[in-house]
Amino acid sequence: MPLRRLLIPVLTTSLLAIAQPAAAQEVRTKMVGAAAAGTGVVLPGEIRGDDTAEYTVSGAAGQILSVDLLSDNGGLNFNITPKGAAEALFIGATSGTVADVTLRAAGDYVVQVFLMRSAARRDEAAAYTLGIGLAGGDFADGLAGGPDWWQVSVEPGSSLNIHSGPHARYPVQSRAANGELAQNRGCRMTGPDRWCSVRFDGSGQQGWVVGRFMTEAAAPAAPAVPAGGPVGNGVPFDATGEVPCATATGQPMRSCPFGVVRDGPGNAGVWIALGDGKERAILFEGGVPVSADSSESLSFEKVDDRFTVRIGAESYEIVEAVVFGG
Repeated sequence: MPLRRLLIPVLTTSLLAIAQPAAAQEVRTKMVGAAAAGTGVVLPGEIRGDDTAEYTVSGAAGQILSVDLLSDNGGLNFNITPKGAAEALFIGATSGTVADVTLRAAGDYVVQVFLMRSAARRDEAAAYTLGIGLAGGDFADGLAGGPDWWQVSVEPGSSLNIHSGPHARYPVQSRAANGELAQNRGCRMTGPDRWCSVRFDGSGQQGWVVGRFMTEAAAPAAPAVPAGGPVGNGVPFDATGEVPCATATGQPMRSCPFGVVRDGPGNAGVWIALGDGKERAILFEGGVPVSADSSESLSFEKVDDRFTVRIGAESYEIVEAVVFGG
């Protein structure tokens, strides 16, 4: 689960209405041939305002339809729907920009690209590239199967590019060194290449890597949670320890056990045990604390590599290494 959602309630059903396209002014249609879909195809396009683009793919029951969307406009989404059906199999607004859908029956399936209503009302334009592939159901069961953990296997001294999506056209957001461990979040075929969604141990960096550079590995040892330590949100901690803390004005600082879940450089959720089963969660984004699970206001100051975070009468001292690792 993205860390920005750790401290924010899940969207209600009523809000999901914005996931649907606005009433279309123009619908552009394209048939994606079986040969092109079977080898994987990348299709450029552009839409504006209420317009939509629809790509139809014919598949057999049990095949996996893989779709990924890249655009600079964050308001662009896609749905996948059996032709003529009212209910979508995949809704991009709630599930993201990468889909691997097992087809329930033989027939035509429509990939509909559209702007969210707010962007459509502003008559925004969105250029994009859409990747579409169709494969048999035996290459790792879509985004499931395979080992739990991978190890980067490249030439010593070199590194592996971590992309934001399952194709080289997606930006490189970081790099991993030979031997680094990553949690397997599933692999899929994009054209002739197998791409794997991963989360790297320790840093929490997430992204997509070319699967041929990953080999099966044993799970790393989980950090021990100190006695009386925090529970967190159920995601295993990347690191644990103790931080100076005080929970009342004028109270001297003491040591409080913490656990951290990282989400790439500068992004992390830090849970601090306060005693009596209570704990405080603090969210860092972009290397700074931005919110906490408290109705009290949050403020902070930083001296050298140490943050002093204040939440109402509470005070916590958190070094950068807790958030960034190292």
